[in-house]
Amino acid sequence: MRTLLLIFIFFFSFSLEASADYFKWEILFAAKGFGTEFETIPLAAAGKVEFADKRIECRMGSFWTRMEADLLLEGKTLFCVNGDKENSVSVVCRDNHLNRKYNLLKELYPAAKAGFRLFPKMGSGSPYLELRCYF
Repeated sequence: MRTLLLIFIFFFSFSLEASADYFKWEILFAAKGFGTEFETIPLAAAGKVEFADKRIECRMGSFWTRMEADLLLEGKTLFCVNGDKENSVSVVCRDNHLNRKYNLLKELYPAAKAGFRLFPKMGSGSPYLELRCYF
């Protein structure tokens, strides 16, 4: 009975969600529109994101991490308010290679990213925000 209880505890301890950042997260902010010069804003915690332009109100939320056997998943969501409309974009990073934990070989991995125009009515001149993660 005791062995069964230990196996049960061991099994469920690996299936629970964790709250650590295994990936690096940042926002690329292009003030003059997509494809123009951008500013990189590193993300460390949930909450309000500060921009030089005070008209831009954004926050990070919905942080989650899931580890299962050889698969690591991590997701975050960027929410931005534009008048009475809220735009959001979610990105999920995944890694399923057992030996990448510390990246000892200094391998480069592709970034997962998604973005949106902050003021879509401005067209291509609208500030563009892109949430991305990489290992």
